[in-house]
Amino acid sequence: MLAPMPSDRSPRVLHAPVEIAGQMMLSVLGQRELGVKATGFAPLHSFDYEPRPDIVPPRNRLGYLRAAARAVGGHDLIHFYFGQSFLPRQLDAPWLARAGKRIAVEFLGSDVRMPSVEALRNPHYVRIEMEDDARATRVMRHWSRVTEGHVIVGDHSLDVTLAPHFPHIHVVGQRVDVRQLIPAPPDPAARRVRVLHSPTDIAAKGTEFVRRATTELIDEGAPIDYIEVQGLSHRAALEVYRSADLVVDQLCAGSYGVFAAEAMSLAKPVMCHLLPEIEATYPPGMPVINANPDTIKRVLGDWVDQPGERHERGLASRAYAERIHDHRVVAGRLLDVYEMLP
Repeated sequence: MLAPMPSDRSPRVLHAPVEIAGQMMLSVLGQRELGVKATGFAPLHSFDYEPRPDIVPPRNRLGYLRAAARAVGGHDLIHFYFGQSFLPRQLDAPWLARAGKRIAVEFLGSDVRMPSVEALRNPHYVRIEMEDDARATRVMRHWSRVTEGHVIVGDHSLDVTLAPHFPHIHVVGQRVDVRQLIPAPPDPAARRVRVLHSPTDIAAKGTEFVRRATTELIDEGAPIDYIEVQGLSHRAALEVYRSADLVVDQLCAGSYGVFAAEAMSLAKPVMCHLLPEIEATYPPGMPVINANPDTIKRVLGDWVDQPGERHERGLASRAYAERIHDHRVVAGRLLDVYEMLP
């Protein structure tokens, strides 16, 4: 754990303007524990992530802009998420930089993912609606000028896309409040195996392949109970996750996401499709089980028959999450990145 920054070096950080997978407010909480004044500014999310943003702006445009202006005035550094700022097309970001605010931007995946790049390297890639080459290029060029080539990301999955625009790619990891997720490793004595999958986008997550694999295994006599979680609040979903013996994350993207980090924090073995070049970039001891649409039935069947190994992999997953994904650890990495910003 990094020690708090000395007060004379601690920026007042505003995190804005959108909450994605709880990452914004977890950054805020982690930085506060390191002695930094940090504030979250965003509309409420439909999944009702906790804690809620400190500042929830009015929905009307004038009220929103007034709230944003007040928030900006009390902070030195603005950490923007998902390639967005307060105005459409991020028109305010260059002005804020010229006005003396230090600017950080964090991309989270589909905001800058390029279908042409992914289709070439990943045979299982499924494009989601907002992913577009021209849009991603425009967004990256814009933010590269604003930040002078600095960008923050959770992992190395976007490196090939970002590298032409950003000389300085800062990988900090996805955030999880590990303390709030009490570990519940799989019971090696359990007679049935609860396989859990939680898709936000059925096509992009490879849900049809998970459903087919579990159905075929059940028909062949495997002791599987398949659980699919959708439409719940974040808190309610986490409670369901606790009951799982095996968790299947995304089978098409080529890297793991926040859901996998949460499941690992709960001491669950996690399956996910990892491209070889991305898998090699994760820290040592990364415990995710590699499976793709072509292999999910075989890999899932193998792990259903290994109760002891499931338990041990769950414990390894928790240890990895504590080391890599704890929001306080990530907050320290973010503070180090801020020191490098122009």
